[in-house]
Amino acid sequence: MCPSCEARTSCFGQGADASALRQLDQVVEKRLSLAAGAYLYRIGDPFRSLYAVRAGCLKNSIRDEKGRDHVMGFHMLGDVVGVGGIETRAYIFDMRALEPSEVCEVPFDKLEALAHRVPALHPNIMKIFGRYRSRDARTQFLRREGSTDVRVAGFLVDFCRRLEERGSDPASLRLPMSRADIGDYLGLSADEVGKAFARLGERGIAKVWRKTIKVSSIEGLRSLAAGRAGRGLATPAVLTTDGPSQEGAHHEP
Repeated sequence: MCPSCEARTSCFGQGADASALRQLDQVVEKRLSLAAGAYLYRIGDPFRSLYAVRAGCLKNSIRDEKGRDHVMGFHMLGDVVGVGGIETRAYIFDMRALEPSEVCEVPFDKLEALAHRVPALHPNIMKIFGRYRSRDARTQFLRREGSTDVRVAGFLVDFCRRLEERGSDPASLRLPMSRADIGDYLGLSADEVGKAFARLGERGIAKVWRKTIKVSSIEGLRSLAAGRAGRGLATPAVLTTDGPSQEGAHHEP
């Protein structure tokens, strides 16, 4: 299945030839279907495998000393999750499906052995580890931003970029997570996220209807994320939506 899988361009098989993809397919132990709300693994579960997301969206979270969950990241097609458990040999997050999702389970020991046999796969594994660190850095940066609008715009810019890398239209997106989850991830309340979405519409940058977002000015969104709102922004043509905004992605790859 790896040679024809949509996720191959961003998971372990990125850039690999047909022979390497066939060998990668052989080390995939299971292909799992998860219902919305189902856990892939829990904090403290013994580490054994990495998981490549084939469809859907998952979120990872941690618990603070009072037992409250905090969202640390969102994962979509092509992302690889479980990396944080390699060093500790136990998973360090709860990983849960936000919507019906599919993942491929790749036992880590088999992946290591394959990387030695097929050198073309080794750089991909290193890229995945690097992606894990860079997303963590972006998350910490977003949470340090003082402005609600900058945090929300930065989140959307990153989400659009990830969609575009996977061949999807970054100007039209559906957010599988709730506003409460987005707010928790950004250190905001769900109400603050909702008001920030409304201001995007007032600026002519994007329109939000429930979980659907139509971006009419990606440059305007990027400028807002960079803290340059109002400087050099022309009023863009606003894309139509089904109605006004009603409701409202730490990372592990």
